[in-house]
Amino acid sequence: MNQLHDYSGEFRPDFRFSDFSPEFLGSLLSLYGKSYIAIDGFWYMGVKEQISNEAALKVDLWAWDKITRFELKRFTALAGIKGDGIDAVFKFLQLVPWMNVTEYRLELDSPRRGLMTVTKCSILEALEREGQGREKDICSIVDAGVLRKYATFYNPAMRVEPLFLPPREKKDGLCCQWEFTLP
Repeated sequence: MNQLHDYSGEFRPDFRFSDFSPEFLGSLLSLYGKSYIAIDGFWYMGVKEQISNEAALKVDLWAWDKITRFELKRFTALAGIKGDGIDAVFKFLQLVPWMNVTEYRLELDSPRRGLMTVTKCSILEALEREGQGREKDICSIVDAGVLRKYATFYNPAMRVEPLFLPPREKKDGLCCQWEFTLP
């Protein structure tokens, strides 16, 4: 049996998450989200270095297809998200681990149109520091695929299109912007 310590260092054999403060749990969830992104980056770089960027991108698409299915079923059920509108997708996005380590705004202009604007993205910043231009494919292929899968889970007619994608000239402010629409 694992023996866990709470944040004060005191041993708690009857450990429960409910023992922790909301502030600590918020920090823990943020760290879980960062860990989620880190493992994605580590395995991608491992495949890229051992085989090729093309192979890493192919496996990345495969892995994100699997994790989006996993997330959609479980988070939707856990949160009791109902409906087939953009608002349902936006509720879901607020639960996704990688979204919780990103600074973004969700704006529902109407039941048929919503915007997601990302203003800080650690993945994009790491890709820009790397300087190989991979952000173009990651954002336009991988992220687009993930967001479209999220949207069509709730409504097959929903469309997700980028309004702005990297590469970007200024390295602060807008990272990307996505439009969610229903016919």
